[in-house]
Formats: sequence, structure tokens, C-alpha cells
Amino acid sequence: MKVRDLFRVTMILVFIQIALGGLLTFDYISWIPHAITGFIVLALAIVTLIVAQTSKPPFRPLQGLSIGLVLAIVVQIILGFLALNTSNLAVAWVHLLVAVGIYGMVVSGTFMSMRLNYHSREQPATGTGPQV
Repeated sequence: MKVRDLFRVTMILVFIQIALGGLLTFDYISWIPHAITGFIVLALAIVTLIVAQTSKPPFRPLQGLSIGLVLAIVVQIILGFLALNTSNLAVAWVHLLVAVGIYGMVVSGTFMSMRLNYHSREQPATGTGPQV
């Protein structure tokens, strides 16, 4: 699977995760589906990290973004369990803000990987004349 496909799937799952968080906030669901989806997102982010780090040619911005994404998701999971155990409203707000940041990261990664894929398909110009 290519890194662009992994970022797209991760983006969709993060969006679903935010929606589940909203449902959890208003007591429509228990915390279990939200936690399970969170760990699935973490696993997919780790796979995305591995693929981004080993892709050829290496694309440093995407590699850095994938590292930051995994770290942010780990922090997010810690904040989620902390908010669940303490019922602290401030922690819940920070949890929401980190979730929005994670969503921004996966959207950015999706577009970066699409651009990388587009430029990698371009063929180098042949000939010795001027480039038009």
C-alpha cells in the first residue's frame, strides 16, 4: 500500500474518531468504541510511519509529519484515558484540541503525499534544447 493511500484511510478514521468523541461527549455511546478506534488509528499511523520512512525517494517533510502524527496520537490516547478517569473538563478540552491538530496533520499528509505521487510520475525532459 502506498503512503498516500495510508494517509487517506487514516484521515477518514480520524474523522470518524472525532465523530465518536462527540457521541461520547453527549452520552450516546460508551467510551469503548472511541477507544478501540483510537488504537486502530494508532496502528494505522505506525504503518504509515514505517511506509513513509522507507519510501523511495525519501520525502523529508512527509517523514517528519508521520513521526509527529504518531507522537500526537500517543499523547492523545494518554489524554483520553486521563480525561476518562478524572472527568476533568480542561483535560477534555485539550484532548479535543489535540484531535483537531491530528486531523490537520493527516489532511496535510494526504495532500503532501498526493503531490509527491504527482511529481514522481513526471518524466524528466530529454534533449539538449531549451526547456519550454
